[in-house]
Amino acid sequence: MTRSFVWLALAGAFAFANVPARADETKDLHPDAKLMGEQHAIAMLSKPHPKRVYALEPVFPHLVASKVWIIDSDKMEIVGMVNGGYCANFALAPDSSEIYTLDTFWSKGYRGTRSDLVTVYDGRTLDITAEVDLPKGRMLVVPKKQNAEVTPDGKYLLSYNLAPSTSVSVMDTKSKKYLGEIEVPGCGLIFPSAGNRFSSLCSDGTLLTAKFDANLKTTITRDGPFMDVVNDPVFEHAAMDKKRGLVHFLSYEGLVYSTDLSQDKPKIGSGWSLLTDEDKAEGWRPGGWQLINMHRPSNRLYVLMHKGPRWSHKTPGEEVWVFDAATRKRVNRIHLKEHAISIALSQDEDPHLYTQTEKAMMITYDANTGKEVGEIAFGITPFLLFTHGD
Repeated sequence: MTRSFVWLALAGAFAFANVPARADETKDLHPDAKLMGEQHAIAMLSKPHPKRVYALEPVFPHLVASKVWIIDSDKMEIVGMVNGGYCANFALAPDSSEIYTLDTFWSKGYRGTRSDLVTVYDGRTLDITAEVDLPKGRMLVVPKKQNAEVTPDGKYLLSYNLAPSTSVSVMDTKSKKYLGEIEVPGCGLIFPSAGNRFSSLCSDGTLLTAKFDANLKTTITRDGPFMDVVNDPVFEHAAMDKKRGLVHFLSYEGLVYSTDLSQDKPKIGSGWSLLTDEDKAEGWRPGGWQLINMHRPSNRLYVLMHKGPRWSHKTPGEEVWVFDAATRKRVNRIHLKEHAISIALSQDEDPHLYTQTEKAMMITYDANTGKEVGEIAFGITPFLLFTHGD
């Protein structure tokens, strides 16, 4: 199409748009009828409740623009959305009063000057209330829950960084100020267990624990190794109860390391298996992305499982197996309508189990009975699920 033709087409369009209405088009209108001007209304989200789900979508076809979908699973409705930057990470205040996206932008879209920052949103209006620069940047990788975490008391936002040494950036959530970096050499991910303490998994199979004060003066300790990093490493996602300082690390071969982080020195469990000999013979294994989660009131673990060969740890789950974390016994198996890559749970007395499929569908089940509750489709590549009180 030539430039002159484009201009002619536009001119014709504008001319047509300005042609007054014919008499026969207005003859049926009431004589007092008036053309209403465009009206805008801003809706506020209801108070956070256990059945609210936050779905982080990296949007893999164009990673520069992530999204967070906010879903009411009682009504199976999308009630809000916020935008994020390249492969954004996500975190929630303990009471969901604030939403944090950890973003990366370039001044010319996909190139130019890079900016890394925390964007703070009001949890109900979804207005941006603050932007906090991360001068050391952040690790750009497919999002994981433990790449960004809020401490149990809500005082600090912690962000994992690789630039090129590994560290954790610390932001004061009240003052909205960046405080600095805590070096975690050879270690990654963030498992907060107190207002001033977190742990990280290390490449040699040990567990690093960092305890810091308001000036970021930090004491670092290491425990372990507790896993076989060559033959049976643990997944990067774990099930965690931040309030009690408990975390359940899961290995590729189905070993669970139930670990108490409530004190300065962790108590790392020796490892117990999800699988019986019969399960192993049938080829069952854990797999997926956000493949393990916890319903804290019942102390139950939910794990995505599939049949597959060794090293099939990223294969979506065809079932969710439910375990009593105290007795270490399986109490239920939930067959999934669609294979899932990630799961989450509402933290109430009648919990929902949320499963994210590869087809951009979130299917919800009754977490106790396994009965399907509903489903909702959204986005292109939603990936991680978070819940109020998670």
